[in-house]
Parts: sequence; structure tokens; C-alpha cells
Amino acid sequence: MFRAERQQSWGWVIAIYVFLAGVGGGTFLFSFVFAVMDMYRPVARVGALIGPLLVLFGTFFLLFDLGSITKAYRLFTTASTLLTSWMARGAWILAAFIICGLAYALPSFELFNWLPWTQTSGLRQGIGIAAALLSILVVVYPGFLLGVITSIPLWNTPALPLLFFLSGLDTGIGVLAIVSLSFPASLGAAGFHLLGAAVELALILLLMIVLGAYIDIVRQSGVTASASVQLLKTPIFIGGVIILGLIVPFGLSLLSLFVSDELTIRTLGGITGTFVLVGGLLLRYSVIRAGVRISVR
Repeated sequence: MFRAERQQSWGWVIAIYVFLAGVGGGTFLFSFVFAVMDMYRPVARVGALIGPLLVLFGTFFLLFDLGSITKAYRLFTTASTLLTSWMARGAWILAAFIICGLAYALPSFELFNWLPWTQTSGLRQGIGIAAALLSILVVVYPGFLLGVITSIPLWNTPALPLLFFLSGLDTGIGVLAIVSLSFPASLGAAGFHLLGAAVELALILLLMIVLGAYIDIVRQSGVTASASVQLLKTPIFIGGVIILGLIVPFGLSLLSLFVSDELTIRTLGGITGTFVLVGGLLLRYSVIRAGVRISVR
């Protein structure tokens, strides 16, 4: 006999881990792009360091969920798991990104001028390119981690990695918008308009479209999937994700495009970034907790 039941294995711990991986990867990716384009140098310098540190912090939540160092060690030492486990692949991706990301970011700070590669060296740029490519994998891989669980239709869809990717980029820009508040002179009104308004506005709009398509795809995937969609209709998802994490930031970003006062633009950008981060965390928690699987009784 088949019976639908809500998954109870994963909750806030995995949600925080997945969130930090996404926001860390997104923060680094945009920081690297801005550095290559020679834009917002102080913000890009700090963001490149924050990105891998956020991912490193997120791995502690993964270790906590695994329950023991031995299990974590096996992710790196059992070669066969790389062919079958996205958890093992993710562990290697995270480790490689953290190492490459920090190796790229640290030479920008005087405390680490003893490193053999300098801020302007070709080696550092090569490391940065590798870290940027890895950051993309870091952002999308949680979608594959959940997606391989075929018994939960809410997760087992190609739309989930895309949803997490856009959310990672959105939250990454949110972090940089908050960081930019400490460097107002390096951006100016035009910089805040582009970073905290135009780019954020475009990403939120794309995220709204993909989230709507994701829910619609899942809703039409069967009874079990429909049950998951019903579980998404909670105050956390509707109020925290849809309203606080998407609609309000969209409105604030749109408003800031028509504001000329730099202080007001910065304030709106900081508030928008904060709301986006809260919405990104609640999105991942909602998707994880609404997972409904089919069990055999």
C-alpha cells in the first residue's frame, strides 16, 4: 500500500546550510565579475572574502546534520560515492571553492601580503576564474542534492536547481548591497542605483517568474506533488518568501530608481538586501519542509 507522508529528516539545519552555500557562492561570483570589470573595488574585495567564509560557515551545519566527523571524512575518502552521491560531490565542490575562493581573496588584504601570489599576478587571476566557476556549482548543487530524491516530487524537478541558482544570485547581490553601505564614496548615487536597484530588480523579477513556474510544474505532477504545494501555503512562505522576500524588495528597488538622494538610495538598498536575505533563507526552509514522499506500507 502506498501512502503520502511529509519528510521529517531535514529542517532548519539543512535549510541554513543550503542557504549559506547559495548566498556565499552568489556573493563571490558577483564580486569576481565586478573585480574583472574594475567596478566597486572595495565592495568586490570584501565580497570576495565574505563569499567563501559564508560557505565555510555553512559546512559546519552540514557536519552537524551528518552527526559525526567520521561520516564527513568518508565523503572525501570513498571514491565510489562520487559516482552515486550528490552529498559527496557537493563536499568536494565546497572544499575546492573555499580553498580557491580564499586563495583569490586574501592577497587583497595587507595581512596576507606574504602569500607567494600577489593581487595582480596571473596566478591569482587563474585561481579567481576557477573559484568563480566553482561558485556556480556551489549555488546550483543543492538543487541537485534534493532533486535526486525521486520519492519527493517537490524536489525531483529540473526547475529546482534553476530556482536555487537565481535565489543565490539574488541573495549574493543583497549581501553586496549591504556591504556597499560601508563604502559610499566608492559607488556614488549611480553605483547604488545599479547595484542595489537595477540588478536586484532584474533578479527579483526573474526569481518571481521561475518560482511561479516551479510551483505550477510541481502542482501538475500528481497527488503527492499537489500535497507539497498545499504545505507551501504557510505564513512563512506567503508572508516571508512572497511578500517580505520578493514583493517588498521589488517595490523598494523600483522606488529607488526614481530617487536621486544618495543617502535614501543607500538606505533603500540596505533594507532591500536584508529582506532578500530573509526571503532566501525562508524559501529554502519552505521547500525543504514541504517535501512529501510516497512510502510503502
